[in-house]
Amino acid sequence: MTSRRLYAPVVLTLLACGGLAFFAASRTWIEATIHAQGLPNDAVAVSGTDAQPLVPALALVVVTGGLAVLAASVRVRRVVGVLLVVVGLGAVVLVATGGSSLDDALTHAVRSSTAFTGSNAPDGHRVVVWPVLAGVSFVVAAMLGTVVIRLAGTWPTMGSRYEAPIGQADDVRTEDDLWAALDEGRDPTE
Repeated sequence: MTSRRLYAPVVLTLLACGGLAFFAASRTWIEATIHAQGLPNDAVAVSGTDAQPLVPALALVVVTGGLAVLAASVRVRRVVGVLLVVVGLGAVVLVATGGSSLDDALTHAVRSSTAFTGSNAPDGHRVVVWPVLAGVSFVVAAMLGTVVIRLAGTWPTMGSRYEAPIGQADDVRTEDDLWAALDEGRDPTE
């Protein structure tokens, strides 16, 4: 497969990785049921977003990086690739070492429950699939960041028609020229 053929799959996979990580962060990462005598049971769930708010933010950075690869020049693509590697690896570390923040978020949610009496704090049950999916998504995004760095120069860029026009230095008009053009019925901006 040539490097030009990798352009669309890399961009689409970056978008998918960011979307999957964002979705995984919105799911329940730890849950518990509070049992209290004489009170109804209360199920408490903590999402990845509640425990680690940086995870969905970094997932959006991955999505934005995928879109930036489409519109950027070669030099900017390489910077975006470096950013994707740093964000991907940082997010993997954040997800992998975030056990204490999950426990803290569960403790806060349990204490906010109406069934909590002070002595009936339950142990949480971790839902493993969502943090793992988020971590794998960020690992793939970091790997694709290295691909962007390596292949940015071989991928097509947007044409010059999308760039801002550069004014010509030899076309200097005075205010009198603009009024004269209006008097003649011409558009002075042309």
